[in-house]
Amino acid sequence: MREAFHFLGVGGIGMSALAHLLVEKGEVVSGTDKNEAVRLKQCGVKFTKDLPSRGTIVYSSAISEDNPLFIEAKKSALPMIHRSLLVKTLLKGKEGILVAGTHGKTSTSALLSWTLISADYNPSFAVGGILQNLSKNGGYGAGKHLVLEADESDGSFLNYSGEGAIITNIEKEHLENWKTEEKLIEGFKSFIKGIKNPNLTFYCNDDPILKKLAIEGISYGKSGDLKLLSYDQKGLKSYFSCGCKGKVYQDIELPLLGEVLALNALAVFGMALELGVQEEEIRKAFKTFKGVKRRQEKVGECERITIYDDYAHHPTEIKALLKSFKKGFKKRRLVALFQPHRYSRTRDLFSEFKGAFEDADLTIITDIYSAGEEPICGVTSRKLVKDIHDSHTLFLEKDKLVKYAPKLLIPGDVLVTLGAGDITKLGPEILKGLS
Repeated sequence: MREAFHFLGVGGIGMSALAHLLVEKGEVVSGTDKNEAVRLKQCGVKFTKDLPSRGTIVYSSAISEDNPLFIEAKKSALPMIHRSLLVKTLLKGKEGILVAGTHGKTSTSALLSWTLISADYNPSFAVGGILQNLSKNGGYGAGKHLVLEADESDGSFLNYSGEGAIITNIEKEHLENWKTEEKLIEGFKSFIKGIKNPNLTFYCNDDPILKKLAIEGISYGKSGDLKLLSYDQKGLKSYFSCGCKGKVYQDIELPLLGEVLALNALAVFGMALELGVQEEEIRKAFKTFKGVKRRQEKVGECERITIYDDYAHHPTEIKALLKSFKKGFKKRRLVALFQPHRYSRTRDLFSEFKGAFEDADLTIITDIYSAGEEPICGVTSRKLVKDIHDSHTLFLEKDKLVKYAPKLLIPGDVLVTLGAGDITKLGPEILKGLS
């Protein structure tokens, strides 16, 4: 009999990736969620309102203990496991390649997955974004590798280890869980100690925290074992050259914007070489990579106004993205529409938002997306706009965006919606308002 799994909150991006993988592995998968994801129904996940009669209940840290189904599951005789323990089980018999870091792990793990798929390595994968090439975020392959996005947000990445890893950076984030930056760094140190093969451990040498950790592995960046020799952005494509083990690789093409993403691709390039993928296969995979949904994703165009959507919600991510877009659309006005994510994150990073939007010609900030948090006194988007103190930055209530945002746009504008909340729905609605 096939194993059966029931996911609480199966529509979540991390949970759906594992559900998709299990379906392709041949297991019976069902789940409950407020919103039934069409892509999951198409892949074979059965949506239910009630718990099944058999199988293992899978839950994530996003499921609160007062969730009615969680309470019911605890009272039932069904076994229950956290999603990280399911990951640990899936890693048995596979060589896990884990991608971790405060920023860039979704794009990096997606690019690595696509590179191995394109090179016929037939990997399994579970990442935190929908690969545009495949229209899914998880899958099962008969090959020996399992590419996993290792999320540090709740600390659960400490529950499993892999054969290799890419660690992109460490920055102050998710302090609602870690409480202090020092504890976050200790968490990453413990995670890195669990990686088995130093020859498959890549860490960014440009990151000041990672550089100090004396990691046994391969450093990459503008300095390091795997070195970025040059970077150039031409239109909406990036080109970089790198040096590794005495060999120079020239003009590697990537259809993504920004030096930061080139650095992530550099790590993937090095990892793929170590795994035995031929150089030409890697170059081909990079050229054909269509990106990840909600990462530099083009929503559409109307009246010579182009709309993009991006998940960026941390000041560092926002600054890097807008810099790249400004360079890519030199002669066009760049408009940023930002929805802050979580009251606690907005509070913890309040002062850092001030310089994040300097490459935007106009910045619109809307209400904070709570992500289930209770409001914090004094932490508001209006106060954030006031603190930024820039004549090109304004506040607009979320329920007024669809009506008034189109009036702020002019032909030739590039609008980028930014945030980890439901701001992603605004782009298509604004596009309709323009037509």
